[in-house]
Amino acid sequence: MLDRVGKFILVTALTLAVALGGYLGYLRYLNELQDRTVELCVDLNDIKQIATYEKKALGPVLDKLSENGIISVGLFEETLPDAAAKGELYYTSGAGIDRLGDFNPLLSRLRAQGKIKSDRTYLYAPSDVVRKRIYDQLQWAIGKESIKFLGRQVMEIDESEKELRELGLGISEVQKDYLVQKGFRIIPRVWNDPRYHFGNIGPKIAALKDFDTIIFDGEKILGYPDAIDSTAQALKKNHISYGYIEIVKQDGDALLRRLMDRDVVRVHSVPKRELEKLNKDEVIKRFVRAARERKVRLFYLRPFLPPQIDAYPVAYNLDFFGRVKDGLTKAGFVMGKAEKVQTLRVSDWQLLMLGVGVAIGLLFLFNHFVRIHSFIMILLALLCGTGMYYAMNAGYMSDLQKALALLAAVTFPALAVISSFARKEKVTFLPWNGTFIVINILAETLVGVFLLTGILADYRYMLGVETFRGVKLALVLPMAIVALYFILQQGSGGLKDRIASFLNLDVKMISIVSAVLVLGGIGVFVARSGNFVLPVPGFEKYARNLLEKLLYIRPRTKEFLIGYPFIFLAAAAYLRGKLKWLWLLAALGAIAPISVMNTFSHIHTPFIISMMRTVNGLVLGIAIGAMVAFLADTFILKRGEHKS
Repeated sequence: MLDRVGKFILVTALTLAVALGGYLGYLRYLNELQDRTVELCVDLNDIKQIATYEKKALGPVLDKLSENGIISVGLFEETLPDAAAKGELYYTSGAGIDRLGDFNPLLSRLRAQGKIKSDRTYLYAPSDVVRKRIYDQLQWAIGKESIKFLGRQVMEIDESEKELRELGLGISEVQKDYLVQKGFRIIPRVWNDPRYHFGNIGPKIAALKDFDTIIFDGEKILGYPDAIDSTAQALKKNHISYGYIEIVKQDGDALLRRLMDRDVVRVHSVPKRELEKLNKDEVIKRFVRAARERKVRLFYLRPFLPPQIDAYPVAYNLDFFGRVKDGLTKAGFVMGKAEKVQTLRVSDWQLLMLGVGVAIGLLFLFNHFVRIHSFIMILLALLCGTGMYYAMNAGYMSDLQKALALLAAVTFPALAVISSFARKEKVTFLPWNGTFIVINILAETLVGVFLLTGILADYRYMLGVETFRGVKLALVLPMAIVALYFILQQGSGGLKDRIASFLNLDVKMISIVSAVLVLGGIGVFVARSGNFVLPVPGFEKYARNLLEKLLYIRPRTKEFLIGYPFIFLAAAAYLRGKLKWLWLLAALGAIAPISVMNTFSHIHTPFIISMMRTVNGLVLGIAIGAMVAFLADTFILKRGEHKS
């Protein structure tokens, strides 16, 4: 009686935690419904390049871009060669002035006066505005003491010309004014330079205060490795958002995202080298998918260039950009400036309640291995809650979120599989029995899903500022727990006897080969969980695109082709009393609930998309799994019964 009362208390507490997780998931869903604005941006250098191919004026091409929904232009910092090409300034080394002689009256006069030194760089800038910008940028990078004015228009720089060529010198006023006049927003592209550190990044960023979003170029964020915090402080002080390019690796990116908090914008772009391997339709689908499934809100569009396309790149790319806009519009998005995500946070008491729910789930899982009285479980749950309370008060709120999310992702898939095989039912029609077990496993997994959703119902995870940690562990550990449980169920006697009985099983060579193949498959399963490990083969890309076309949201392959069929096979073996390989079948079947949990751990994916992906995977998984179970039961399990 007391044990039943204790279990009722535990189940009630878990139910309340799940309800809270569902409520927080609903708030997240409402937040996502309001976030439907996407921004299209092109690179000015790219547009110049395609216009040059056709010898067309830049102005009309930009006007056409605006008509196609492009509202922003990426503009790189000016360099000395860029400024010289525009006629804004002239620069050369002192040795160059000596060689060329009388080519500039002002520099020639300085040379005649003996003021030119061969190892210095000389810069002539007649415009006051340009000269001030160049001087400011140079003094921030190399120091005021390295620059000397020879009159009002000439600067002597104690640095070699070669060392100055790649230095970013701010945004050109001429280009800025021209683009603004055309109605475009400007997104500066800034690259890192080792000469910038915590002492001079502030003014560098402050010079960009007229812009509200910045995207860093190159492999390193400005300020990497030691001054990323200074970059973040300067960006926030000047109300500039950080546009981070997803998937593309940049050193310092993860730290800057965390420091910027809400002031980040998720950006997607297809690099030039990758664009060369794709066609127009593939890229358009990729952009729509990124907006719909990963909440990308700023697209940095790159054009297709000859020889990949014909001799009319302007018309081709205008059509491409217009079709990107149409694809996003049909998917329910509107064109405009990418806005900040609304603040959504989990409060202390909410995280505590959700954490206790996770702890109860863990205790239920442990109870399958070692029987614990329910009141002991209540005391342990309270102890866990007390520890969480002190951890939050000690400033470990974020770490606690990540730990609880990982614990939920490991616990509930394993618990769902183990508890669903707790009772042996009478076999009626095996596919029907298997379907019931599959649905029961998914239902119990959803308990963990709601807890996980509530724990990570935080705008930082939605933006990708913070990410779910321990993905590989969450994929493998539940399978190991399931396998261990069913291994310990075999044989008789104590724990030592059961383990010895399992280790002494007679194994055929075909079983060893199969086990090696299974381990290889698990390795692929884990490796494919990342973005940079294993590529996707061509036939799988085709299958994915077909499923996406038919079902709108593509289910995960490992769920309906591996996880659910193996759950059906495990159910068939269990119900027929064939328990020798149940540990392996059930462990492989656990891939399905593991994958479901993994789907919902991607908080940057809209909640409704994750739900649709899960339902599609379930429907396909039941269809395939039921057929597999029926065939296995007919030709293997029943035949084995007759032989015996």
